[in-house]
Amino acid sequence: VPTKYFEKTTHMVKSASGHALDIKYKLSNTRICQNKVCIPHFFFLVKNQLYPPIILGTPFINAIYPFTNINAKGFSATYKDRDISYTFITEPVSRDINALIEMKQKQVNYLQLEIFSMNIFDTLKATKVQEKIKLISEQMAIDICADHPSAFWNRKKHIVTLPYEDDFSEEDIPTKSRPCQMNSELVEFCKKEIDSLLQKGLIKPSKSPWSCTAFYVNNAAEKERGVPRLVINYKPLNKYLKWIRYPIPNKRDLLSRLYDANIFSKFDLKSGYWQIQIFKEHSYKTAFNVPFGQYEWNVMPFGLKNAPSEFQKIMNDIFNPYLDFIIVYIDDILVYSKTLEMHIKHLDIFKKIVIQNGLVISKPKMSLFQTEVRFLGHLICQGKITPIQRSIEFASKFPDIITDRTQLQRFLGSLNYISPFYKNLSRDLAPLYDRLKKEHKKPWTDSLTNLVKTIKERVKSLPCLTLANPAWPKIVETDASNMGYGGILKQINPHDKHEYLIRFHSGKWSDAQRKYATVAHEMLTIVKCVLKFQDDLYNQKFLIKTDAQSVKYMFDKDFKHDASKLMFARWQAQLAPFDFEILYKKGSDNSLPDFLSREYLQNE
Repeated sequence: VPTKYFEKTTHMVKSASGHALDIKYKLSNTRICQNKVCIPHFFFLVKNQLYPPIILGTPFINAIYPFTNINAKGFSATYKDRDISYTFITEPVSRDINALIEMKQKQVNYLQLEIFSMNIFDTLKATKVQEKIKLISEQMAIDICADHPSAFWNRKKHIVTLPYEDDFSEEDIPTKSRPCQMNSELVEFCKKEIDSLLQKGLIKPSKSPWSCTAFYVNNAAEKERGVPRLVINYKPLNKYLKWIRYPIPNKRDLLSRLYDANIFSKFDLKSGYWQIQIFKEHSYKTAFNVPFGQYEWNVMPFGLKNAPSEFQKIMNDIFNPYLDFIIVYIDDILVYSKTLEMHIKHLDIFKKIVIQNGLVISKPKMSLFQTEVRFLGHLICQGKITPIQRSIEFASKFPDIITDRTQLQRFLGSLNYISPFYKNLSRDLAPLYDRLKKEHKKPWTDSLTNLVKTIKERVKSLPCLTLANPAWPKIVETDASNMGYGGILKQINPHDKHEYLIRFHSGKWSDAQRKYATVAHEMLTIVKCVLKFQDDLYNQKFLIKTDAQSVKYMFDKDFKHDASKLMFARWQAQLAPFDFEILYKKGSDNSLPDFLSREYLQNE
């Protein structure tokens, strides 16, 4: 066929066996003729030659449908009152009916998910729904929002105490701190802020024997806000206050609850700490000084060592009965639901709780009925999670050459947050961490500059991961090399059997661990990865895939009476609480964990 008849195409075509074909051109306006019957048809041109040179597929069969007979030798049909027949060159390859059913089921499940997602978006855009949302938003603004954190103390008050350590006597109060010097412009700004706090009843003049220094900071966050922030150095007081050991929630544990949520509403407590009162007899301990006077707090100030724990405890006491649709992280609150109807009910319950407990919500930060939400530094949307851009831009602001030790520490610290999304972070950073060692005196090299550039580029394109669904089977895939280890946690959608990435983990061996035998490396890799992923693996059976055949035997072997193998016995004990099965997987099929465990070698 002359090439002038070739037409470019972007169609994707698969063979009957399911393999993708290399297609760039097609032929239109062709005809297939037999027994004086010509049927219009078109062909795709396959780059790699096939046998036979021409294949008639489903479009041709549809053109002559219904054919009268088909068997292993061929098929015949009546087309425009003429009989035509076609003979198969080779006997057709039948596809497994179960495979076909499974493929169709995947398509149906995918379409159901797409339809469900579209239904949510379309429903929220409907005029009646928008009117309903507007009414709910307006009523919430009236019932639970205000400009002052003390606006609803008439409903309920929350009070905390500030007990000293048992061995502290007030006779030992440190010498008063002197006021921090401020220029005239800052003094005027400070006077206005102090007057505002006095008018709101948040502070009062003080003659306390305590007096900590207040000063202003104007870093990047404050510049973005447009005004400097008043900070009080409570270090002298914190030294003698008794610790309140109440845990702050793990952010990942909180986010894991959102795996099947589709609609979100986000709230921020108005000046959260200031909604909590200080026990009247203890407020003198919070005294602070400025160039023109001394004051003490009626509410819990920022800077007290127990402030986060005290605040989180109060929030948990209020909202813990509603964990299945409310998440609270200090003063950030998220209401989440699977459907619109459920979300309306959940918001009604949330509003009643807030009113009963005298809490104040910030109206400007209230965001209702969202299908995508930024929460705890992540972007959440229908079971998928990515870091928000603002949270990862910080790393890109560092220079490519980082010779200052403190600056290097800050750069490395900025990357810890994105480790679950970065598939080889610990090994990529190993050469940079080596520079923090006291004995390290080697000069900065071009390879380190290139490494920093590479890391900064990768941070800009982190993958989208899925939140672990407790009902979905889990798989841990691991691999070890002489330099380090790598692993991934995946889950299987039981409906379409598709595997979804949940988390990455990788690391570098210590000098002692590098000397371990290969089987020890493989065992320790499994231990490290399972323990890293343990929050998503407890109380369910999961599969471990590894390319080391001997590992299964080593985990089953009894090492109790073998003194030389106590290390293996210890690893067995560490995994004893978990229910898992080990499956051997060929190295060629274990590419991602293998990549995680070996990529560090490229940076050496």
